[in-house]
Amino acid sequence: MGRLLLPVALLLIALPAPLRPQAPDATSSNGKLITHARFTDAKITIDGKPDEPAWQTAELITGLVQKEPEEGQPPTEKTEFRVLYDKEFLYVAAWCHDRTKNGVIINDLGHDFDIQEQDYIAVILDTFNDDRNGYYLGATVLGNQRDIQFFSEGRNQNVNWDGVWYSEGQFTDDGYTVEMAIPFNTLRFSRQKEQVWGAQFVRRIRRRNEVSFWSPLPRRHTGISGIAMAGELRGIENVEPGRNFYVKPFALAGVTRFASRDEKTKFDPDGGVDLKYGLTPGLSLDLTVNTDFSHVEADTQQVNLTRFPLFFAEKREFFLENAGIFQFGSLTNEEALLFHSRTIGLAGGQPVPILGGARLTGRAGEYYLGLLNMQTRSDAAVPATNFSVARLRRNVFQNSDVGLMFLNRRSGLDQDHNRALGADGNLLFLRNTLRFSGALAQTWTPEREGDNRLGKAEVDYNTNIFRASGSVVDIGRNFNPEMGFVRRRDRRNLRNFLELKPRLNTQSRIGRYVRDVFVSNLTQHILFGEGGTETKYMLSQVRLNFQDGSDFGAHYEQNFERLRQPFEVSRAVILPARDYHFNESKAWFFSDTSKPLSGKLEYVWARFYSGDRTEITASAQYRPTYRLSTIVSLERNDIDLPEGAFVTNLLGFRADYSFSARMFLNSFVQYNSETDTISSNLRYRFIYRPLSDIYVVYNDVRDRRRSLNDWSMTVKYTRLWSF
Repeated sequence: MGRLLLPVALLLIALPAPLRPQAPDATSSNGKLITHARFTDAKITIDGKPDEPAWQTAELITGLVQKEPEEGQPPTEKTEFRVLYDKEFLYVAAWCHDRTKNGVIINDLGHDFDIQEQDYIAVILDTFNDDRNGYYLGATVLGNQRDIQFFSEGRNQNVNWDGVWYSEGQFTDDGYTVEMAIPFNTLRFSRQKEQVWGAQFVRRIRRRNEVSFWSPLPRRHTGISGIAMAGELRGIENVEPGRNFYVKPFALAGVTRFASRDEKTKFDPDGGVDLKYGLTPGLSLDLTVNTDFSHVEADTQQVNLTRFPLFFAEKREFFLENAGIFQFGSLTNEEALLFHSRTIGLAGGQPVPILGGARLTGRAGEYYLGLLNMQTRSDAAVPATNFSVARLRRNVFQNSDVGLMFLNRRSGLDQDHNRALGADGNLLFLRNTLRFSGALAQTWTPEREGDNRLGKAEVDYNTNIFRASGSVVDIGRNFNPEMGFVRRRDRRNLRNFLELKPRLNTQSRIGRYVRDVFVSNLTQHILFGEGGTETKYMLSQVRLNFQDGSDFGAHYEQNFERLRQPFEVSRAVILPARDYHFNESKAWFFSDTSKPLSGKLEYVWARFYSGDRTEITASAQYRPTYRLSTIVSLERNDIDLPEGAFVTNLLGFRADYSFSARMFLNSFVQYNSETDTISSNLRYRFIYRPLSDIYVVYNDVRDRRRSLNDWSMTVKYTRLWSF
């Protein structure tokens, strides 16, 4: 670690000068910037050209401040925002001036575009003004959108949340303009006559890798995690959040053939409906009948060289909406999760038909409530099962919270049930610089009595130039959250992390090219429940983030593993039970992803248990236009052990074509040599009106080892009606 800290000591002389944030023109009693929305009864057409006379009556929002790269300094280009509203919509317009002709970079027309790869503007709204929760709405000049619902100051983000709102943009002689129209019934807010919302306005200039905010923000925060430092939007009066009543039926026609289940080709038409109703301004009830997820993007395959299960993230939108309310404890350590929604409607990676369910989520005063109940049908392998979750969280102090969670899974079979109960808390101090998190939980499962508890504790201290964190997770031998995820039971996991992250002065010789330097040290010590070490490693790393967004780094890892039982690391390659010491070295480079041609390269050379391992991970992305993107990827492991040698290859090809900001064609093909399977996913999506879609999806999995082929072809039509 001492060797790694030496470069930082030499680079400290290149740190930027103290910040000189611009003085705000109008501030509230708590020091926040203030702007006002102006009421209009004139018709506002969302065409990307804010030329209606009403825009000139709105209050001018300017004076944005850089967060990247020169924190606290004025942006290199001028940006202006204005806000109007009427009885139905909040309108936001942005004038983005740019002195460089053709300098605006747009690489993606897709929905939920990557904010690291293009120019865009965004507005962040904290509609209850509680400094915790809200909405992120971003748009490019070509009209495509990115929207996020977030909770707990961004610790929980639902990137897959889709709200009904409208945006269009236009190029101008000196830059571009963007208009947004956000229906009030898309948002949740109080019924007070006079609204005061938290608000933040954002612009990214990609060619300079520059991001600016209306209310100055320390670089350790994203716009979402720094919502407590946003300004205030006032002036909105006599508006209603609406009944928030949505009905979204779907019709489905599918042809399937699953040879692996010995099923013949069959035609399977189906249908169902989702309903949403706003019981109060803060609480929403969702109902789903005959739920279907055939249009969801397929999982990316992973190569598993460990003896523990892999973690796959949730992708199904029904479970992702308001998912932050159901988050239990800290996200940092995923050794044990009390609740993971992928356990519902999936078994062994295969879908289980869902009869229906209900979800009540939102806030009531200082409380956040989440109730979920789902019922699956029986199939050949899994009995009909009911899943229930109850979550209650309360705000305490300024930015902290405490909560309870109860889970219950029960099928119709005798003694087939599982329950869990837990309590957790997050305490934040020093303007969110210091955080303490803790959680306790217990499960009840037939024939798994005693030692059935989980304990988590974590502390995290994070500033602009230094971060330190530590955590402990204690998992009992019979802790068994069947609606959650546990990597290994009967273990105690100790984790510590230290990082220095100085930012360099752009006027210095090194700072012209390098923006940030990260020097870190991570240690993890996993013990058996009765004592004694199972796993220990120390990871020391240096990483350079360049001004254009590219990244170079290297790390050195020291490992210790104790196998109490033989471990079959690959077919017919079995490692004997004993202690192993092995080290790993790794280097990588990621190029500027905003360029038409970009790539990533990682190289690992390491000892691996009793032998050696070489790993190469590489990908290349080519985008000839903002409509087309292609990616070729390879992950290759070459392992040579006295017990046997083997090679794993994971090959992937992805191609995405955007006909417009509302019509997309996506394809993804993978080959996994470990399982000798080829998986393909082809998906067409047409958003013919907000939150109303036509999908055509083809999935194909070929098991070459057993000469089996599973495939499905699905056409799905959805239509949203709002009342």
